[in-house]
Amino acid sequence: MSSPPETNRRGDGDAFPWVRVSLLGVATIAAYGSWAYAFGVLLDPIVADTGWKQSWVVAAFGASGIAGSLAAPFGGRAIDRFSPRLLFSVTGLVSTVAFWTASQANSPVAFAAAASIGGAVLAGFGYYHITQTVAIRAAPRHIQRAVGVVTLLGAFASTIYLPLSAWLVTTYDWRVALRALALVTGVVLVLVGAFSAGHGEQAEPGNRVRWQNILDTPSKRRYATASAAVGVATGIILVYQVPLMTDAGLRLTTAAWLAGFRGVTQFLGRLPVTQLVGRFGTVGSLKIAFAAITIGALLLGVAGSPTIGVAYVIVAGFGIGATSPLQGIYGTELFDQKQLGQGLGVIAMIFGLSVSVSPFLVSVLNDLTSSRWWAVGIAVAAGLTATLLLPTAGVRRLVR
Repeated sequence: MSSPPETNRRGDGDAFPWVRVSLLGVATIAAYGSWAYAFGVLLDPIVADTGWKQSWVVAAFGASGIAGSLAAPFGGRAIDRFSPRLLFSVTGLVSTVAFWTASQANSPVAFAAAASIGGAVLAGFGYYHITQTVAIRAAPRHIQRAVGVVTLLGAFASTIYLPLSAWLVTTYDWRVALRALALVTGVVLVLVGAFSAGHGEQAEPGNRVRWQNILDTPSKRRYATASAAVGVATGIILVYQVPLMTDAGLRLTTAAWLAGFRGVTQFLGRLPVTQLVGRFGTVGSLKIAFAAITIGALLLGVAGSPTIGVAYVIVAGFGIGATSPLQGIYGTELFDQKQLGQGLGVIAMIFGLSVSVSPFLVSVLNDLTSSRWWAVGIAVAAGLTATLLLPTAGVRRLVR
């Protein structure tokens, strides 16, 4: 297992590249915001305007998530081999064309095909596994700070894009809104790519590794399995948090308000990551985050009062929020720098598929038994499994 480089190979010294890393955070906001977050605002206006079945529209969103997860290892390999300018530019242009095509579609099939391509391109080539990799290479002596800045800024994706999407839809219509969001994202990605080029964010040429073989050590395979398990717990929490709280006895308005506030605590959960890693090490901090997700799932199942609901929001929000930067930091300990993007891409694929598939499996069990406890039980078991799978010793700390 190789260690992250202790010096900047391109001569940046100890200075932290605030502008370059911050721009990668802006790229993250655009990549997540224009589809993953905006879709919830666009859904009803699309159905109301077109008369299409909601299932067709939602299918585009689900397909983009699954396809994007499968594309993540290839996106990681691309950032290991090519310059950020090329990758961000192509991602911005292709996603913009795809969403503009979807905005002009007159059939649900054409819309689903185009929108799923646009969403998959953003998920596979613009999410954290890409922006964190570029940030780490831009500031190899300040890994925690680089990942922290990117993920902290990325947390504003919903804060910016949800109201922006709502304003565009109400002022114009969903077609104009989708085109405008796509154009903003395309421009941002192209500009960020242009600014990143030539600053040492590209990996040095190394041996090509098949993505299926990137998990070539027991520690990597254990972490991949843990990522799959915590993805199951996270996916169930995100989809079923409001139904579980209402089933437990909370009013719908209270449950919805608490679910929205969880987004705030998720952002706050990213703030103490550097302190956690300095005290408990990277894996120790991941254990704390995974355990918080597990406890949060348990609290969610019994959140029949506002007090327990607030406890769920704080605990689960911290766990989910802290997991994103910690995954990037731990990746630098597991994967060689030359294959860092590919390694993070494989983990992103595993985590993303688990998040996408687990709610559907729970829905099948719910249809068969009409019990909310399937969601709670599976989420708690998956979170506990993820926590226990992480090693307890031999954690190298990256205190910078």
